Amino acid sequence: MHPVPTPPDRLAGLAPELLELVLSFLAPRDITSFGRTCQRARTFIRPSNKILWRSAFLQIFDDPKHAWALLLPTARAEDRQRESSWDWFQELHRRCTAFNAVCETGNGALLANPEHVVTALLDVLDTASYTKMAGVGNRVSLNVEFLERLFRIAPKAERIVHDYHRDVESMSLPLELMREEDHRFTRSMLAQQQRTIAIPEWASRFHVSYGKTKREDLSLQAKSTARRLVYDWSVTGPNSDYGPFASDGSGTVNWQTLEAITSLMHRIFDSTRGLKLLTPSGFRNNIPHTLSQDPLHPEDWAGINRIWVGTYAFLDYRALVHYNFANTIEQAIDLSAYEESSGDLMHLRLQISDDEELRGDHRLKSDLPYCKDLPKLYFEGHSGGRPGGRLPIIVRGSACLVPGARQVRWRFIISYSGVDQWQLEGVQPGGIRSGGIYGLWSHVDHEEHGPMGPFFYAPYNVCHTSGS
Repeated sequence: MHPVPTPPDRLAGLAPELLELVLSFLAPRDITSFGRTCQRARTFIRPSNKILWRSAFLQIFDDPKHAWALLLPTARAEDRQRESSWDWFQELHRRCTAFNAVCETGNGALLANPEHVVTALLDVLDTASYTKMAGVGNRVSLNVEFLERLFRIAPKAERIVHDYHRDVESMSLPLELMREEDHRFTRSMLAQQQRTIAIPEWASRFHVSYGKTKREDLSLQAKSTARRLVYDWSVTGPNSDYGPFASDGSGTVNWQTLEAITSLMHRIFDSTRGLKLLTPSGFRNNIPHTLSQDPLHPEDWAGINRIWVGTYAFLDYRALVHYNFANTIEQAIDLSAYEESSGDLMHLRLQISDDEELRGDHRLKSDLPYCKDLPKLYFEGHSGGRPGGRLPIIVRGSACLVPGARQVRWRFIISYSGVDQWQLEGVQPGGIRSGGIYGLWSHVDHEEHGPMGPFFYAPYNVCHTSGS
């Protein structure tokens, strides 16, 4: 015999705590459908029922309080007002609306308000936290699963990373008339083509968090436009310590430059890493505290003590000079024909150090401000390429918090035979003990018109296929 369904009016007659428990296991749209069955049901699911909507929210998402508890004082202070006014119903509605906008055929809602959609999904990432599953020990985030499911099931979901923007009509062809194979720009790349468009930080930041798209991977024009930012001498300089930071001396991240660096370096690392390593991009590599802290070194908040893998890239110097001098006379050249070279797959073995000489090292000093919620750390180590390659090189550097306390800034000084050669300035966009470090390298003495290029390093733990 089949069980007899419980009529909605009988279900609505349950004790409130039982009804909340039953409804909390339903999808939000099913809760809404239940509310249409009778007056009592409609009253029960009102937005002010915080217990119900909190339970429904936590069936899909991580509890934001876990992520807030890990914020450092500066970042927590910025979030304080939002925490105090948090509304479970409104936040659930906002996130589900964004999800549906990406899944919608034609993406009409996404086109109407891309900022609303993207910032809602960034908020999902910002409140993600890893928890251990009982009896298993695996680490899982419902927020990451939500984002990955969205891009797995939505038709042409990567459109959200590309150039849907209110100012897109300034392009030579209307968006709706462009063939998809011609429509490979991300928002930052569109800005390079149409310089009148101001690219918002949220757009570049979402691309950094998402990682490489299929469109840009197949597009020579996408590579060219990313190179136009990465290899432009005027984009960086002494006011940004020759790294991917704002040129106003604030020490904050220049997300558009960082987006271009990640776009190039994900491709380059893919071609360098070999079969035993993965490229650690995507949402799950952009959450703070992805890697646990070493209990033997509690002072190492940045997770320095480990093996790091990565590489660097460079244009032929003649192409670099040609491009930059062409820029000064407003005759920018197409960089799609100038494929960059890359170094070997490098292994950095780093160790935190309290050596006073490092603290006084003039190469590790910076005029850019940093957040002092956590102390600046210093480290030393060595690096080598593939077996049979050149002798190991000596590395020293520092790690500190970017103003705002949400990202980590890294500086590496590379020495050969006791002589300092290269300065690497990078950002860990995922925050403390997360995925990769992306940045720019240049000569330590920063000669005018000197060589420079992008680099990428990531913890070996998050690159190895076994996850060990």
